[in-house]
Amino acid sequence: MTSKTPGVPVSPAANFWWATQTGNYPDAYPEGTLWAPLRGRSGQRVDHWETLNGVQPGDIVLHYVAPEIRGISRAATAPTPAVPPLRGYTEPADTDGVLVLTEPLFEVRIPWEVVANTLPPASGPLTVDKDLRRGFFFGVDRDAALRLLEQAGLAIDPDETPTAGRPAVRHLGGPSDRWTMGAVRTEQRYLRNQQLQLRGSSCSICGQSFPEELLVAAHIKPRSACSEEERMDTRNVSMLACLFGCDALFEHGYLTVGDGGIIEAGRPGPGQVGERMEDLLGRKCLAHDERSMTYFAWHRETHHGRLAEA
Repeated sequence: MTSKTPGVPVSPAANFWWATQTGNYPDAYPEGTLWAPLRGRSGQRVDHWETLNGVQPGDIVLHYVAPEIRGISRAATAPTPAVPPLRGYTEPADTDGVLVLTEPLFEVRIPWEVVANTLPPASGPLTVDKDLRRGFFFGVDRDAALRLLEQAGLAIDPDETPTAGRPAVRHLGGPSDRWTMGAVRTEQRYLRNQQLQLRGSSCSICGQSFPEELLVAAHIKPRSACSEEERMDTRNVSMLACLFGCDALFEHGYLTVGDGGIIEAGRPGPGQVGERMEDLLGRKCLAHDERSMTYFAWHRETHHGRLAEA
């Protein structure tokens, strides 16, 4: 029985990109982050950072770690404003930038000699002398990139997903198709990893510690209701909540969080819902602080307003 050659899903509209990540690949690649500042230290625009704004969901990224291409990923989201992820980037935490989330596909080993002899000179990451151009992010010739994938032993799987269904807006949302759901899953992984690094593996509502797969990154204020600045504040606009009821109780407004960070009742909880709520009322929400309190206030006022209208 022969094993099937691993395949890279490539749509007819997909573009190919090159990310030089010699310094941060171990952190950024598995977490699926491509981030670049908006400006340099002197306020100047930087071409190889601004290139990141051209990425669309479904595009393929070649990740380079000297002296070889080490990873292949697929873009899951369009570029969105964001401060730097917690891991893999050295810029100050409040640096404005652009973030693309990716789905890691395969780790490979494509030596520089093969790269230099396959990509056209004076284009993308190559200089006219076939040396590596200094910089972070570059477009790559499609035909040459496909040859590199084949030389790495990867097959090309045609992806006929319609481009019109992809979430090309700056924030996640839109039709519930395969691309949107993939973007949501990718963003959920990113937000959860960020919260785990910030606060550990405890549910922000009940305070109990759980394995990572039993925790989700719950949006305190939904992305659809956030301003562009609030969408950038990913560290404070979400929290960890467990799948043993806390996530659903908060999302549906059975529980809210008061000004002092104390968990309060929202809408009435019938039967066992009320019993579960009783165990949680009066606890301190672990994610509540001066940076997140405005998002909790929005959640509380929104759900109290719905109760008053009922």
